[in-house]
Amino acid sequence: MLFNSYVFLLCFLPGTLLIYQLVSRFHRKAVVVWLGIASLIFYGYWRPQFLFVLGASILFNYLISCLISRKIPNAISTHLLLWTAIAGNLGALCWFKYLFPLLNFFNNHLHLGRHWTDVLLPLGISFFTFTQIAYLVDLQQGVATQQDFFSYLLFVTFFPHLIAGPILHHQDIMPQFQQDRDYGLHWNDLAVGFSWFAMGMFKKVIIADKLAPTADLIFSMHGQVRPVEAWVGVISYVFQLYFDFSGYCDMACGLARMFSIDFPLNFSSPYKSASIIEFWQRWHMTLSQYINSYLYSPMQFMISASRQKNGKKVSRKAQGTPEGFLHMVALPTMLTMFIAGIWHGAGLQFLIFGLLHGSYLTVNHAWRIYRSQRKTEPLQGIASHFFHVGWVALTFLCVTVSLTFFRSSGLHEGVWLLERMAFVHAAHANYLFPARPKVFLLIGVAAIVWFFPNTQQVLARYKPALQLAPADQERRWLPIFWAPNLAWGLGLGAVILAALVNLQNPSSFLYFQF
Repeated sequence: MLFNSYVFLLCFLPGTLLIYQLVSRFHRKAVVVWLGIASLIFYGYWRPQFLFVLGASILFNYLISCLISRKIPNAISTHLLLWTAIAGNLGALCWFKYLFPLLNFFNNHLHLGRHWTDVLLPLGISFFTFTQIAYLVDLQQGVATQQDFFSYLLFVTFFPHLIAGPILHHQDIMPQFQQDRDYGLHWNDLAVGFSWFAMGMFKKVIIADKLAPTADLIFSMHGQVRPVEAWVGVISYVFQLYFDFSGYCDMACGLARMFSIDFPLNFSSPYKSASIIEFWQRWHMTLSQYINSYLYSPMQFMISASRQKNGKKVSRKAQGTPEGFLHMVALPTMLTMFIAGIWHGAGLQFLIFGLLHGSYLTVNHAWRIYRSQRKTEPLQGIASHFFHVGWVALTFLCVTVSLTFFRSSGLHEGVWLLERMAFVHAAHANYLFPARPKVFLLIGVAAIVWFFPNTQQVLARYKPALQLAPADQERRWLPIFWAPNLAWGLGLGAVILAALVNLQNPSSFLYFQF
């Protein structure tokens, strides 16, 4: 079920809120059970058979959690149980997401003469798989506590995040459903949540979906376009993904807030970043935190332990040496982003996407170490603003190159488009559309991206999320902070009405495929 659909907006959401208010008068357990049932209905609406996949995953992981916590008495090593769970989860993920694309890849390149039909990918399988792996890892390490079944079910399936994130951590969410509080609807939370949802709907339906046709057309031409059209198409996709992803995150956080639940932020104006490191601190923030906690940090720890065993230094100063940097920074960074790349999809284009960002991050870390060793004084005044704009532009260009591969149907398509953008083979191109109106549209969208506050800044007075990023706490946008008044009510009502008018053919969120 899509957030931007009539059945969700006019049936599912009002009905879920109403029954939530009714059952909240009984007991916390009734609230947890109802929200779990509603989330399963939400998930199964599109393809009911995928409920078997989701249900099997939940039952398997909950059984392992009971064994690890000794809720079910056993003498099996918790490490063995954990690795069994990880293997089972990743095995299911690989079966649905990677096996058949990989078989077809070898078939096409080795000419095996056989084609395998891809298995239909269950929605959100990466998100509910990674959520459960993290919980089991923390449970085995004594960081998490064992939950009853319905609390665990709700933690995994809570519908605002189930399909496309954010990736929830048990320490952020489970305590909010366990604490002794009034579980009924609260007008303040409804107002903040609805407003946040409306802003996200505007981003998705009014901006992202209007950019999609241009991007889809250019990426379907296999690079046979003029340079200006290639730039327009690629930038249209870069902004489409921005507003699609940002809009979904806003809607997810807004929906959770309607139930007085605070989600972690997942998106914080990433195109304003002045470095790739900062970009990944602002883009898909829960994924960045996840791979840092469960991939990068353990990898770096093992490398450091190996160096210490061999009598080598692991200090920050040692990281500044060529060998230390290669082992303790470059290697774990490249491996982590390699895994992050293939997590996004099966195909060489996703591998290139991950390796590009691994390279970007490695260079960025090297630059920071070089700057710290030189101990240069920071720039002041106009020069600092000039260089900041330059770093933002360079970061945006690097991200644009990587997203060209991310969106392409294959590696060759991405290379062809980049060639057109670099004015290579421009003579053999098709004339598709007059570029000037598209350019004016992109300029307007760019102004929103770089010169307007994001939604959590607008809502900052009302603590819209678990923790605001430093950039979201800026006070310079005071005149347009959200407030529960008539003007904002009329404005957001108009936004929802405009979105409803444009929902005849709702489009799915881009991150559904991951």
